[in-house]
Amino acid sequence: MTAGIVSGRLRRWLAAAALFVAAPGLAAASPVAWLQTYLSFDTSTPPGGELPAVRYLAALIERHDPRGEIDVRILVSPDGRANLYARLPANAVEAAGHSLVLLHHVDVVPAGEGWRRAPFGGELHRGRIWGRGALDAKSLGIAHLEAMLHLLDSELPRRRDLVFLASADEEAGGESGVGWLLEEHGELFEDAEAVLNEAGVNRMAGDRLLWWGIETAQKQVLWLRVTAAGRGGHGSGFNPASPTHRLLRALNRVLDLEHAWRVTPASHQAYRALAALRPGEFADVFDRPLEVVQAELDRRRREGRLDRILLPGMSASFRDTVQITRIDNGAGPVNVAPGEATALVDARLLPDTDVEGFRRRVETALGSGIHAEELLRSGGSPVSSTSSDVYRTLERVLGVRAPVGPTMIAGTTDSRFFRRLGVDAYGFSPFTLSADDAGGIHGVDERIPVEGFLRGCEMMKRVVAALVLADREPAPASAAAGQGEP
Repeated sequence: MTAGIVSGRLRRWLAAAALFVAAPGLAAASPVAWLQTYLSFDTSTPPGGELPAVRYLAALIERHDPRGEIDVRILVSPDGRANLYARLPANAVEAAGHSLVLLHHVDVVPAGEGWRRAPFGGELHRGRIWGRGALDAKSLGIAHLEAMLHLLDSELPRRRDLVFLASADEEAGGESGVGWLLEEHGELFEDAEAVLNEAGVNRMAGDRLLWWGIETAQKQVLWLRVTAAGRGGHGSGFNPASPTHRLLRALNRVLDLEHAWRVTPASHQAYRALAALRPGEFADVFDRPLEVVQAELDRRRREGRLDRILLPGMSASFRDTVQITRIDNGAGPVNVAPGEATALVDARLLPDTDVEGFRRRVETALGSGIHAEELLRSGGSPVSSTSSDVYRTLERVLGVRAPVGPTMIAGTTDSRFFRRLGVDAYGFSPFTLSADDAGGIHGVDERIPVEGFLRGCEMMKRVVAALVLADREPAPASAAAGQGEP
């Protein structure tokens, strides 16, 4: 498909009509049915294939917007990756002149083997909706859609434009999704004040929510394909320098690299805020200036006492990490040593790590004759503000149920593209899930409880309404003057 915009009311209605025949869930008004149908589209990256799913979302909007208030556009990148842009304009007398962007990604990681239910079945089973994307991130997309349609139906004035953005290619780096959209269609986002995206980290204790974690910062990503080539041969021969052997030794040297523990401004902000919610030893360590926290972590590492204060997954916030995610030496028989062996390396780097310097260290460790090809370099991005109107509103609305604090994630999301343009982006999940249900992200049997999903949709509606609706419709200037106001 060539790059361009699928636009025009007639063309969209024709696409919608076709989907009513193909997708029974479209006619249902329930967000559960919407999510089930959305999950039935296989949007695995590669290759993505987002267009049918994007058309489905566009048709849902068209069905609920007979007056055509929402500007709906399907934007397709040169390599055929489809993105959906839908804008509901402000209608308050005194609008803010800015927009709020609700962002989620349409593509998903491949399902893999071992599922107990069909990964693209959208099946409702034992109170849960099953399917790849049920957590990452199609459920979030449906919650966003519900929030936008709720405001469309509301008679209250909207002070901000609301943009619903369903993007392609996030799981492969986002260059054909949000990266391409901001480069080629940047005018659509010039008034963006803030973005709500994935990656909120809510801390649970059983069924009890301890706090809402709003993602404001993230690590960098560096993906490498490492290749060793040379003499293969029969498996019975003596060949200690075969490509596979050389690759394994080189990867061991990379894994043995030492990475300093560093408290960055992003991690310091996140855990100092969290200290107020965890009095005791945690607060004694983290509710201090950055330099003091650094010294205390160094001391506890030497003494082997870090486990007393670090929460699960927290150590990745203080160091660069390396994972060997795949080793491939072909599909030949066991008695053939191949002439080439490759591995994929996933490095997650602190926000202030010098990526070039890190890559040079890796290449030095790999040694001569081992080639490292760069697949993705996400680059760094600024930390989103915790004093903005949007963040303060999140604190006010969510704080009724549990405290709110900023967090830094070890992964990377499309938020970084907006942050580089000076737009605050916040990772917010309205879903509060048990560890068992949340464990399906990028794994087998991904699923979301129906009850938790519906509660999350309601929470998203409250949050978005608080961010978009005007407190009250201002009186016209003439009426105000007639009442004797100064």
